[in-house]
Amino acid sequence: MKLSAMIFLSLALSAAADARDAPPQSPLIRALVDCRSQTNDTSRLRCYDLAAGALVEASAQGKIVVLDQEQARTTRRSLFGFHLPKLPLFSGDESAEFDSGELTAKVTSVRAMPNGRWQMKIEGGALWETTEASSVVNDPRAGNTLVIKRGPLGSYMIRIEGQRALRAKRVG
Repeated sequence: MKLSAMIFLSLALSAAADARDAPPQSPLIRALVDCRSQTNDTSRLRCYDLAAGALVEASAQGKIVVLDQEQARTTRRSLFGFHLPKLPLFSGDESAEFDSGELTAKVTSVRAMPNGRWQMKIEGGALWETTEASSVVNDPRAGNTLVIKRGPLGSYMIRIEGQRALRAKRVG
């Protein structure tokens, strides 16, 4: 998903937690909310029809993207390891497994790099590379389970099948 699409989406979402921290609301969503104040049933229905039509049209043209909570979790999981600005897109979703700074995934492919380092593609397509060599860690293989944890100062550590952790970085 394009970063610009996520930014547009973030404008359409409101934070569930604290209204002071809520992102600016999209005019398209605001129009739907404003329809509630119509007291006449016919006027309210006309207002909803117009507002919903504008929202559907904007979505069809790619001007706004609407994600459900599961799609937001999947997107956040796919971005683990990248340093991105805080986006309201993910506000209020505290249940994702990697909120603790940790991601568990299966290795789908492995490539040996120079100096005893490894490049590993994990499920979801993320590409990680160890930044140090180790003679104590067994060579990773497709099907291995990785645990990737955030370390200090923006670093990451990869533990392959419960072995000693190695420093790593996300490269794709």
